[in-house]
Amino acid sequence: MTKKVLILGGYGTCGRRIAEILMQDPQAECLIGGRDTSRGQAVSAALGIPFVAVDIQRQASLNAALDGVFAVVNTCGPFRPHDYGVAERCARRGVHYVDMADETSYILGLQGLAARAVEGGVSLVSGAGSALAFSSVLAAAIAPGFDTITDIEIAALSGNRNPRGLASVRALLAAQGRPARIYERGAWHEVPGYTRGRTVVLPGPFGRHRLYVTDAPEIEILSRRYGAGVTYRTGLELAVLNRAHAWLGSLNRLGVIADLARFAKGLHVVQQGLRRFGRTAFGLRVVLRGERGGQPLVRSAGLVAEDDGLSILCTPAIALVRKWMAGTGEPGAFACSSVLTLSDMTREWTMRQVVLHLS
Repeated sequence: MTKKVLILGGYGTCGRRIAEILMQDPQAECLIGGRDTSRGQAVSAALGIPFVAVDIQRQASLNAALDGVFAVVNTCGPFRPHDYGVAERCARRGVHYVDMADETSYILGLQGLAARAVEGGVSLVSGAGSALAFSSVLAAAIAPGFDTITDIEIAALSGNRNPRGLASVRALLAAQGRPARIYERGAWHEVPGYTRGRTVVLPGPFGRHRLYVTDAPEIEILSRRYGAGVTYRTGLELAVLNRAHAWLGSLNRLGVIADLARFAKGLHVVQQGLRRFGRTAFGLRVVLRGERGGQPLVRSAGLVAEDDGLSILCTPAIALVRKWMAGTGEPGAFACSSVLTLSDMTREWTMRQVVLHLS
């Protein structure tokens, strides 16, 4: 018997890719939903799956869309703290829920719905759109070799040829306006986002790239989990785009440019024009430092997807839906990083030729 999976924003970049992958699962009956009827119907016709017109801000509309639905994948950002209307409605209706949020306070705040989720017998999960879903799995794979962990360094890079929507450009510009915490010389420091550039060696085809400190859910969540300092770096594959973002951030901090968001559409057009350059890969590197038996210990883990970085970024949400369809989900409200294991992700990675590096 198939289970209905409603992908909110299923006509967007990530939503469509999730639909394309999940519709191949014989257990899943996929639907795409959203307010944009013309885009929704176009993708519906292209994929051959139903479109449901739904306004998630209107309770009656959302209730109607949830009829008979087993699970919801919410790709409709931005995800604002305290705005958990879709997740709460899913809990009341007995529908599993996962979103693509990548903002720390939103991800942690969803756990306030834990009691309601348990009462509804469903899982509510936030943060499947963050690299945290990957970095936490890799960190957990190499952490058992340590007595104590003092430092965790994470570096992530998505290839320039991967589809990147306007929302992604806006998110990166927003990161430049937010302070980011960084762990250096045994202490926490707060620095401007998209600064402290450093050349990092990533696995696979990426090699050496200059990446910048940014705020990310990994910092708060992994710090709590391991009692360690956490630093997260990211950037853009093409040096010209990387430098442009760093330059805009500098002008913003100097007060020359007050609102970086107004550059989002222009930067998106430029990025689309440069998409023929670079790769479709995705790379991630996690380094743990600490002690074992009183001696210093350093271990690293990395992954690289050389052919389809966008599909890899969508795998946490897909892996969760498969767990629920298999009946192995646990009721409650969670950060995505706490419910996925290496074995959960390995199936998805194997299907997409992801290479793991553990040392």
